[in-house]
Amino acid sequence: MADRGSPLETAWVLHARPYRNSSLVLDMFSAGRGRLGVVARGGRRNHLLQPFRPLLVSFTGRGELLTIQQVESAGSTLPLAGRALYCGMYLNELLVRLLHRNDPHPGLMAPYEATLQALATDVPAQDVLLRHFELALLDELGYSFSLTEDATGMPLRPQQAYRFDPELGLVPAASGWPGNALLAMAAGDWQDDTRRVARDLLRAALAPHLGSRPLVSRELFR
Repeated sequence: MADRGSPLETAWVLHARPYRNSSLVLDMFSAGRGRLGVVARGGRRNHLLQPFRPLLVSFTGRGELLTIQQVESAGSTLPLAGRALYCGMYLNELLVRLLHRNDPHPGLMAPYEATLQALATDVPAQDVLLRHFELALLDELGYSFSLTEDATGMPLRPQQAYRFDPELGLVPAASGWPGNALLAMAAGDWQDDTRRVARDLLRAALAPHLGSRPLVSRELFR
């Protein structure tokens, strides 16, 4: 809940949709408040209220939907284009889908901002940036798992295959993800095979929490 006259705080627009004649309903992400549902009165005329631009915002109101009291720019809109834009949209959709409203996650702000800023530099290994963010998100939500030990606490073996159990973590199996690729992932050795394994493994780790509805942003990568 927000008090009248709340101080300005850093926030990002995750998603916006039109509301009435000139307003917007926004999903925003704030370090101190987590994901917020916000009404921006006259927001369709405010060029600041767009994704990928850092903002300073104060809120009023109580309950599920707050109202923007004041908004200022905290920097320029990050120049995301092409695949980098799709990656940014993917980050935002993950936060909208996985964060509960008004549940603070201060540990997510730094990796979120760092990932967006790196995407804006058009780095070649954009998928690796996404994997790092997915790992940070799982950790912040309490769903992290070891990439160096299996579910029993035994060290991963390079020649052993593993499957992922959402409740336990990595479990030895007759077939599955190769231990050498998982260990390379843990060591930050992002060869092509490691990147494919990381993508599929983290998709499996996120799936139970995302539910059956597909992520719209994933379709953009096809």
